[in-house]
Order: sequence, then C-alpha cells, then structure tokens
Amino acid sequence: MLYPNVYVWYVLLSALDIMLTWTILHLDGVELNLLADWVIHHGGLPGMVSYKFVLVLLVVAICEVVGRRRDRVGRRLSEWAVAITAIPVGVAFGQLALDVLDLMAH
Repeated sequence: MLYPNVYVWYVLLSALDIMLTWTILHLDGVELNLLADWVIHHGGLPGMVSYKFVLVLLVVAICEVVGRRRDRVGRRLSEWAVAITAIPVGVAFGQLALDVLDLMAH
C-alpha cells in the first residue's frame, strides 16, 4: 500500500459516516445522497455498510493505481478523499450538536 496513513483516516471517517448517518436516520433525519438513500431503503444497515465498504475499496484501488504511475497525484487524490469524506461527518456532528443544544434549551 502506498499511503497507509492516509487510508487509516479515510476508513475511520467512512466508519464515522456510517454511524452518524444511522444515528441521524433514527432521529428522523434524511439521507441527502440519492444513491445512498436508495441503498439504505433497500438494504438497511447491512446494505449501507456494504455500499460504503465497496466505495472505500474503489477509492483505495484508484489511489493505488494512480499513485503507482504518479506518486504525487495518487497521494493528493487520497488526501482529497479524506477531506471530502470529512465533510458529511462534520455536518452530521454539527446536526447532532444542534439537536443536543435544542434539547437542553427545552
């Protein structure tokens, strides 16, 4: 593996995305990603985990193929994958924090 330290962060954020999404859905939230929403409605939690696992494998494989030809581009691609995956995780944490603050205010 070319970028194991980056991949660890990518897998961690992907796992957090699953956990936070599932929590928000059980609090009557909605999935905004149409494909992910379809997977969740048809496959439940196992479908969502499988979907995310396939995405992680695909991204890592792409980074490895690109990185073997152009290391700098592959590394940058893997780092962007982490950054992009951090966005919904941050949004989910924010939503949950606002919900907790709202509950505390009432």
